[in-house]
Amino acid sequence: MTGRPHSLAPAHLGDARAAAALAITVLGVAVFIAAIGVVVSGLTLPASFDPGNPPPNADALGTWQVIGGFVLFVVGLALAGGGLALLAGSQRARVPTAILALFTALAAVGGAIAIILRGPSDLILVLTLFGMALGLVASGLLLLRPRP
Repeated sequence: MTGRPHSLAPAHLGDARAAAALAITVLGVAVFIAAIGVVVSGLTLPASFDPGNPPPNADALGTWQVIGGFVLFVVGLALAGGGLALLAGSQRARVPTAILALFTALAAVGGAIAIILRGPSDLILVLTLFGMALGLVASGLLLLRPRP
């Protein structure tokens, strides 16, 4: 008997790396879904003010939020796509997906710190960002680990 008869993981990954690729895929989909909320929030922000007395820059208030949401779209799609490519058997996607996961984790930690420094923070959002960063770091390092 040759190979690994009980594992569903692609042979080039192994079980631990396949779990890491699956985690990156799931977190990428979560980032993509969050991006939808960020863009919608940015687009509807000017309408949340009193129409009779809006601030002078009401039409431009959501601009950076919409731009950030589109950046999250791209990052979420890249993470999910990289994870799916790994699970589909692409060996060349391992290092770029791992590096993107590590950079995204760094950005999540930066975002959590920025939320904390801003003032009264949203504890759920901060913990979510730290948890996502932990999952991405662990998955990225597993993918970068040399094969035994």
